Amino acid sequence: MTMPAAPRTARPATLLAVAPSTSPAVRTAYAGAGGGVYCQSGYFCASVWDPTAGKFKIFFFYSCNRYTLSNWTDWAEAQNSQTGGAVASLYGSGGGLLQTVPADNAVYAVNWSPVYSIRNC
Repeated sequence: MTMPAAPRTARPATLLAVAPSTSPAVRTAYAGAGGGVYCQSGYFCASVWDPTAGKFKIFFFYSCNRYTLSNWTDWAEAQNSQTGGAVASLYGSGGGLLQTVPADNAVYAVNWSPVYSIRNC
């Protein structure tokens, strides 16, 4: 994945800024705007702006699970490099399906603001 430009709302971190996270936790990495990240085979990868770092935080989902998202906002990207045709599903606050990401290794723009959970398989 090549990271997009920083969100228009991106500002320097303040004392009130909170980093995006998941429960359960997964492996993460950081990349600046325009930076690249390799989404390894078998993973669903998602990037989101982290105002505490001033960079995109990339989450690498591997184990089949439903993950709750905290502090995910704005537009960024998702890439599904899982094998066996596993489709990743993004759910809203009421548990309704918002979007799916097929296992085609393509990079998709995602608005994370309404997404409350991910099921990567």
